[in-house]
Order: sequence, then C-alpha cells, then structure tokens
Amino acid sequence: MSLNFTSIALSLVVIVPDQSLEQQLAASPHVVTDELVEQIIKYEQQYQLGYYPALDFFIQNKAVETDLIDAVQNISWVVTSMVQNEVKIKLRPAFSNIKFETIQPLAYTMPTVRPTDMHSLEKLSEHFSLSTVKLNLIATLIQKVVDKPAAQSFAKNLAYRWLKDSFADVKITSSAVIG
Repeated sequence: MSLNFTSIALSLVVIVPDQSLEQQLAASPHVVTDELVEQIIKYEQQYQLGYYPALDFFIQNKAVETDLIDAVQNISWVVTSMVQNEVKIKLRPAFSNIKFETIQPLAYTMPTVRPTDMHSLEKLSEHFSLSTVKLNLIATLIQKVVDKPAAQSFAKNLAYRWLKDSFADVKITSSAVIG
C-alpha cells in the first residue's frame, strides 16, 4: 500500500498570552493598543468617516503619532515572530510539512465595528489588540488511505489540540483540502 500526501489549508486566529508578551517586550501592548484606539476614535470623529479604516490607512495618512506607529510595528514584528516560531515548533511533529502562507496581526485588517455601535470602544480594543495574530498555513499529512473529509477534520483537530496550550486562545476559522 502506498503513502499519500494530503495538503490542508488552515486559517487560524491565535492570541498570545500576556505572560509571554511581558517576557519579550519592553512596552506593554495593552498601553499601546489603548493609545492607538483613542487616536483612531478621535480621527474618525474629527473627519466623520462613518467607519474605522484599517491600520494602514492611519499609517499612510500620518493620522497617528509616529512614535505610536513605531511601537505598534515593533510589537507586531515580535508577536508575529513568536507566533510563527511557536506554531512551527508545535505542529512540526504532527504534520510532515508546514508552509506559512500569511502571518498578520489582526490589527492590520479592516475592523468590522462601526462608530454607531454602542460597544465600539471594546470591539476596537479587541480588534487592534497587538497580541492577536491571524495566520494561514498549509499542513501536509501522510496517509495510507486518501479520505479527504476525514483528513480535513483530523488536521483541524490536530492543530487545535497541539496549539491550545501555547496560546491564550486558538480559533480555526477555516480549513480546506488542497488538490
């Protein structure tokens, strides 16, 4: 019987625990996030945008203090490096191959919260949290029998099980068998 390689695309959102961040960072990500959210809300109120743009908008338009952007970028770099390293270490024994497609702090994506939302401050703070990272990867399993639905479910469960102890939260947002 031959061995088959099954590749599964996984999308995850992980939250790095505060204690891990405290060991690696000089600045508190919570303080930086709070200041960032405060400046984003002020900008939206001043220009009455009707929505909160992605972080890149504020960087390109110099709408946020330069020192704050430097702190955000430095923390983001450290956090994404920590996540990539931890995921690689934890999942390498479980899969025959792991290929990272994207690793991005959630703060760099478009927020889904609107200024009219009663809980916009809380939701923005959660969205712009520098400890939350979204990643897409391709994991390859070696199987004796090709069962794509079972492989997909197995890969999701395996990734969650192997990562849950390393992060404050792990969400598998999507999975799909490739090929």
